[in-house]
Amino acid sequence: MTLTSKEKIIKAAIKVFAAKGYDGTSMDEIARVARLTKPMIYYHFKNKKDLYWYLLESHSERFYNRLQDILTAPRDHLQILSMLIDFYDETFRTIPEMIQLYQRETVSNGRFLEYLTEKHLSKIQQQLAAFFRDGARAGAFRSSLNYDLCAMTLAAIIMFHFSQRKVVQQLSKTADAKISTTEAIHSHIMSLFTAQSESSGECCPE
Repeated sequence: MTLTSKEKIIKAAIKVFAAKGYDGTSMDEIARVARLTKPMIYYHFKNKKDLYWYLLESHSERFYNRLQDILTAPRDHLQILSMLIDFYDETFRTIPEMIQLYQRETVSNGRFLEYLTEKHLSKIQQQLAAFFRDGARAGAFRSSLNYDLCAMTLAAIIMFHFSQRKVVQQLSKTADAKISTTEAIHSHIMSLFTAQSESSGECCPE
């Protein structure tokens, strides 16, 4: 499929920003990777900040909207949790460079971190916390859980497992070989939060 000039710019920008960060990226390099002239980039985006914000905004909104679709699906809480895990897996598999861009922004205290947190990450956190709270009330999840920590824990576990696949694969050579499989992390996450693990005597610190 032939990409439009704007699509080429977006694809190139994600690649360069993910590799070099905001400060290390130049419009010249994005133009080179996109195989377009710099004036063509400025036709679509007024400057580097505008382009970077477009990437953060468009992908954050798309992620949040899909998350909302899953959380409001006519399914029980355990089915929705399973769908959430699959959604995160799919996201990391299909747009790994965009995930790397987000990680650069959050881990290295990027210049747009406060904005990203206030506008997008806080909404995701609140929605997931509410989901776990409702699930506990319905008897699906453990009643002793800290719901805000549940939201962060879910994202942290999945992000590490799916964004650091090479590390996990190396660890699996000296640990349980199954830890590198999607099935293993899926099963483990389900067991961390479900009420069955509470009744069986298993525990997980809040």
